[in-house]
Amino acid sequence: MNPKKTKDFINDVAIKTGLSNDVVESAIMFYYRELRSQLSSLSHFKIHVCNLGDFVIKHWKLDDKIDMLQKFEENSKAKGLQKMTARFKTAESLYELRNVKKIIDEENQRKDFIKLHKTKSNVKSRKKHNKDMEEQGSDS
Repeated sequence: MNPKKTKDFINDVAIKTGLSNDVVESAIMFYYRELRSQLSSLSHFKIHVCNLGDFVIKHWKLDDKIDMLQKFEENSKAKGLQKMTARFKTAESLYELRNVKKIIDEENQRKDFIKLHKTKSNVKSRKKHNKDMEEQGSDS
């Protein structure tokens, strides 16, 4: 797969859609700007981009970032009012990171529940299937 740069396909899209190059470029730039902001903001832990795949926040990076910010927050408390704005930003970031971590944990619990439900239902259907075959008798 050879990825194309945005500049390379603006002309093609403009011709196919019958729109001007400026309009197509504005739409594409808006899409990528929104995509970048969604990835960098902590509002979602997973973002799906068609034909590219899923972008997911890694739980170990999230844990490392939370630990780092907690240590920074503890150290800045000792410095008093000098670091008030830094402490506020740190507290805000910690709040957002903890929310994302909570969402990830809930999603993992949901996945575990689905797996457990599937295995239980598969075991029941196998037992029923085997019982039906025993009732049928032998093939000879």
